[in-house]
Amino acid sequence: MKKPLIRHGRYYNTLSDSILVRLKDVLRVAGRVSVQKLRGERSVEKLLMIEEVITQWVMAKEVTQPTVQPVVTWLGHATFLIQIAGVTIITDPVFFNLSGMMKRLMPLPMRLEELPPVDIVLLSHNHRDHLDEASMNYLKRYQPVVCVPLGDESWFLTRGFNHVHGYEWWEQRTIKDVTLTFLPASHWSGRGVRDVNRSLWGSWMIQAGGFTLYFAGDTAYAEHFKAIGQQFPSIDVALLPIGPEEPRFLMKDSHTGALEAIQAFIDLGAHQFVPMHWGTFAFGLDTFTLPIERLRAFWVEHQDRLVGKILLLPKCGQVMQFTFEREQ
Repeated sequence: MKKPLIRHGRYYNTLSDSILVRLKDVLRVAGRVSVQKLRGERSVEKLLMIEEVITQWVMAKEVTQPTVQPVVTWLGHATFLIQIAGVTIITDPVFFNLSGMMKRLMPLPMRLEELPPVDIVLLSHNHRDHLDEASMNYLKRYQPVVCVPLGDESWFLTRGFNHVHGYEWWEQRTIKDVTLTFLPASHWSGRGVRDVNRSLWGSWMIQAGGFTLYFAGDTAYAEHFKAIGQQFPSIDVALLPIGPEEPRFLMKDSHTGALEAIQAFIDLGAHQFVPMHWGTFAFGLDTFTLPIERLRAFWVEHQDRLVGKILLLPKCGQVMQFTFEREQ
């Protein structure tokens, strides 16, 4: 998977990929959710989306200033605060409810005014749960360097962001002593029906001072994980999505579930696994804890293939500190 396919000004993962397939899957999931609601099967209690369960996975974030040693904090969904080499990076920032119907389950674990000045924003793709306009408007006060997939530059430039770089797969730049490489993913893009796949999607490798961190963005399981692992043989930490899980036969073409994420982690050859893209919004047919329960179970089941590997299960807001050199 060296380059995305381009047909009539739109990007695709494979020859068989199509806009109709993507939109059809979205509608099928929405239909199944609606049926659950009509049958009374989508109550808060049945989905385990009750305050007592959710609060166990939220920790008030301690205010952390820019550091040299790597510090990573999960802020929910695909939003990570990454501080390294004196640089503050944030991925796919989503701080608020997506809409009146799609509210955060896990609250943002800090007040926004406690957020340190952000130097770099990394965007994996432009879906509304990864590119949130209200969140980006808040970050505009810092005038960060915004690194986006090809095709998304104009969205930011027309909204007053002055430092926007568009990337294609495998493109690499060094910004503020941090090397950033935009890498493949198997997904799609679009903020509405008319712009589906008009911009690219992908994942990011972050390198500084001998430390290598991979942010997978939003992706299905595909051959790109092996290709990335071959290109980057010493990945210290992999941030990988584990949901939505259900319905798996529909989700698998766009999203890794827990088992597929473990296989992706093995393909990457990474050392430490940090899950994301679960528990923050009620996507798919998952209960609140389903993705993380499956991840725990599959990790034990496949322990023979994970010798020496580390699974980290951070709470939303929990600060994770890493060292530059991997322990041998």
